[in-house]
Amino acid sequence: MVKIDEDTHKALLLFNRRAEAAEVAASEGKRLTKAVKAKDDAARALKKVQDSGADQEAINEAEAAYRSALKSWQDMRDGVEPEETEEAELAEEETEAAEAEPDEETEEAELAEEETEAAEAEPDEQKKQKLQKQNRMKK
Repeated sequence: MVKIDEDTHKALLLFNRRAEAAEVAASEGKRLTKAVKAKDDAARALKKVQDSGADQEAINEAEAAYRSALKSWQDMRDGVEPEETEEAELAEEETEAAEAEPDEETEEAELAEEETEAAEAEPDEQKKQKLQKQNRMKK
């Protein structure tokens, strides 16, 4: 272990505390951004249900979801620790699953990247990659 003087040790401790505080602030910012998005999504869903002329039960459910999202956002904004519920965990899992699904743009970008790589590859390798691409497109 390297010996360091007392001043350097204090400076390192101060740096570590500030780095930790910056990480916490960044994660809080992300959580607040997610809460704002959830509130806005719930508001849009409520408006959609109201405009569609759905039954009162569906409107009540959408309104309850909006109120819950609004309360979560307000609590986070005001510094109140949020309570983790099963519903919140399920909603977060659904959001993550939806974000994990590949969309068409991503697939097109991957195909374009593969074409670029194929153009830069050796001639025999190009034929092989072209056949693989054609096989994937058939699926």
